[in-house]
Amino acid sequence: MPGGPAVQLSCNFYLYEFERSQTAARFGIENRADAEVIDNLKRLCADVLQPLRDETGMPITVTSGYRSPELNRRIGGSHRSAHCEGRAADIVIAGMAPLQVCEALQWNMQVDQLIHEFGEWAHVAIARDGDKPRCQMLTAVHEPGHGTRYRLGLEMVA
Repeated sequence: MPGGPAVQLSCNFYLYEFERSQTAARFGIENRADAEVIDNLKRLCADVLQPLRDETGMPITVTSGYRSPELNRRIGGSHRSAHCEGRAADIVIAGMAPLQVCEALQWNMQVDQLIHEFGEWAHVAIARDGDKPRCQMLTAVHEPGHGTRYRLGLEMVA
């Protein structure tokens, strides 16, 4: 298990869920969170993910959590990615469409950024400690010839 013994972040979330990565395993990248990142992950869980879990009563799968700088580079992530600070997670909930997950989160005033990504998952991020959340809602889509585009608001992706 990454991170050694099971470190509990909240009632239903553990550190290993945020550190595991198929890409890191494939390329032998160490993807371990430091104390500051763990503090951010605890806030993410306490303020957003655990309340969502409690509201829906359904397990949440973290498909991408913390990303070390090397892992973030390998996957082509933004150098400003909140994932690198432990302030973001990409999530899915079995039995719920990603847009439904986003809609369940859009009322949480602790959310800094919420992205309905390609109709496949929800990206949720919190602000840096002490900053006011932007409550930014976006939809990411592939546009032929243009790559990824971000539209304001949450919408269905065809």
